[in-house]
Amino acid sequence: MAAERQDEIAASVAALQDLGPGYDQALAEGLVERIGAEIDKRIAAEVDNRVAAEVDSRILTQLDRYAGCRHQRRRARRMIRAERRMTRAERADRSGRQALVLALGSMLVALPVTAIVLKGSPGGAAIMLMALVWIIVGIINVAYATRKHPQQ
Repeated sequence: MAAERQDEIAASVAALQDLGPGYDQALAEGLVERIGAEIDKRIAAEVDNRVAAEVDSRILTQLDRYAGCRHQRRRARRMIRAERRMTRAERADRSGRQALVLALGSMLVALPVTAIVLKGSPGGAAIMLMALVWIIVGIINVAYATRKHPQQ
């Protein structure tokens, strides 16, 4: 990640040398914008981590106050982990539904296209065009189903 940032900065400096002094302001603004976006992303991640840690800490503190037993704290930690697992499972389930909707929708679009192609001119070219449409639908669906799902 740091190597990519250094490469970006080096590319900006090289572009500045190639383009000359007329582009100083534009290149500087682009560089500042990229750095600002990276800083914002890091701050947001840190804030999220701190908020999650604070919430977990408060839950455990409340449990300690009312049920100071060690086994109660362990059970609370297990409950927190189980809740996080459920959240991840719900996200994965939502992604599976999206893939199913895409597959069904693309097939519903491909069926009328197939009917139009075959009705217009039944022959070798029509069959090749129909096969091409279905291959494209298949490629899109496979690509969507096998993509990496972002962690939210």
